[in-house]
Amino acid sequence: MPTACLRWTREPHRPPVEHVLEAAETLIGRSPDADIVLTHNGVSRNHAKIVRNSYGYALLDLNSTNGTYVNGEQVKEHLLRPGDRIQLGNEGIELLFQTHEGEEVSPTSLDLGVDEDEELATKTLGMWGGEAAEKTLHSLSSVLPSEGSPYPEPPLAAEGSPGSELEKISHILDFHCYFEKTFSSEKTFRQILKSALEISGAERGFILSKHNNDFHYALGLNGKGGLLPQSDFQTSQSVVGRVAEEGRAVFMTEGLSEEFAQRKSILAMNLRAVACLPLEALSSESEQPEVLGILYLDSTRRMHALTGLDEKILTKLAEEAGAVLDKLEMIKGLEERKTIEAEMAVAEETQRSLLPQSLPNLENFKIRTFSQPTRHVGGDFYDFLSLPSGELVGVLADVSGKGISAALLASLLQGILSTEFQSTKQPAEVMNRANKLVHQRSQSSRFVTLFLFLLDRNGSGQFVGAGHNPAYLFRAATGNIEELISRGMILGMFDFASYDSSPFRLDKGDVLVIYSDGLTEAQNQQEEMFGEECLREIIRTEAPAGIEALETRILSAVGEFTHGKAQSDDITFLLVQKCN
Repeated sequence: MPTACLRWTREPHRPPVEHVLEAAETLIGRSPDADIVLTHNGVSRNHAKIVRNSYGYALLDLNSTNGTYVNGEQVKEHLLRPGDRIQLGNEGIELLFQTHEGEEVSPTSLDLGVDEDEELATKTLGMWGGEAAEKTLHSLSSVLPSEGSPYPEPPLAAEGSPGSELEKISHILDFHCYFEKTFSSEKTFRQILKSALEISGAERGFILSKHNNDFHYALGLNGKGGLLPQSDFQTSQSVVGRVAEEGRAVFMTEGLSEEFAQRKSILAMNLRAVACLPLEALSSESEQPEVLGILYLDSTRRMHALTGLDEKILTKLAEEAGAVLDKLEMIKGLEERKTIEAEMAVAEETQRSLLPQSLPNLENFKIRTFSQPTRHVGGDFYDFLSLPSGELVGVLADVSGKGISAALLASLLQGILSTEFQSTKQPAEVMNRANKLVHQRSQSSRFVTLFLFLLDRNGSGQFVGAGHNPAYLFRAATGNIEELISRGMILGMFDFASYDSSPFRLDKGDVLVIYSDGLTEAQNQQEEMFGEECLREIIRTEAPAGIEALETRILSAVGEFTHGKAQSDDITFLLVQKCN
């Protein structure tokens, strides 16, 4: 099968981007986790994927909001052929599917929606490509070059002279040229505001960004391109509120409508003209565009009379500003994810350190253990202590919550138990002291369920349960299963909780099974739980063959039941068998 790739052009004057389809599956969407990340409006988080198989490459739509199209036709599944043009949404960037034998074509994505009567604009955009593109960029960039451009920057257009159609379109072309060179939110916003001020003739312009459902100052410029400090930030709250609520632009450049003319904020600023546009992008939580900011322009006198092309260019500038805000949100999300991943790594290392490096080697007992944390890292742990008097102490605990705080509380509890058993070998006394210490030193929302036991060499022992699921005791002589029920309150939740121990005994061949609820609550694809009865049946049939066979069967049964579904909680269990 020849190697295939996707090619697309982010902007007309840039070289095409190529992604070689080497993986068995290639995910395309807005999600940062996608293999090909496209942040255009209309693209869903997980929009589509390309699957490689023995027949070739198949394109699958993943129930996207705006659909997937091949050569203009909407598809759910499509076997790709060289030259197929893929669009995500009916107005999105175009991706070209090619094999190395295929003919290279470079689709473009710039679309200003120019009407037929705006012939000059159409011709300008149509000539954008190859050597003509380079020449056109040089000729247009002198109109309004980007900050840091090698070309001289002229002053803004004089009042009442918004410039030619060609000059207006140059604002978009210059912006794309600048945006591809570097990314700085402040410089990019400044470029957008300069263009918007020249086209509209406004005296002031602001970019507002959304934080906690309110819109705040991001950048402001006066009509001559000078920076307006945040102390000068003032807008018509009624206009901003309307645009934010409806997601539609408001253009009142030649006078205010009656609806807004008498509003307090407008009268206080003596405004005569306002233009306000939403800055939209698709958020990580929604498949529909969300207003992430506002492009706001106002004046104490009339602005320029806006043509249809003017409004379209301002709308395009607002779209680009929305893309900047979207990129900032993506960067913020990536930084937060890196922080979380670093915390998870520390938590995972802490959790691993809680587990014994080796199991006790005892003459009369066999021990098997298993612990598999979720990808979020939980608080399950088990431990063993050998007392000077010869008794074995074992504990399996499940700390509430996930992450580093849960792992640290587990570490604290482990230290408390080890210290307390140095002064007494009574499980109830140890638990009473541990409860008070955990209550004092942990957050009120943190608590622990656990099952703790003490066994002497002959198999006589005591156990204490704190809000934990029951342990099972398999009797080799009868084949029956007894429940060792946890009657104590959850550890660390109440300082007045009191614990009592209960006796139990292991005879030859008997097996003690202690587990966390992640085992019995493991779910299959239909979200059904593995369940206690299934575990009991496995114990009943496999325990006579020994704890090695029992461990193997438990793990295989859970794997068969879940059938690859990710676990939602840690799975931990501990098996103890009396040998003689």
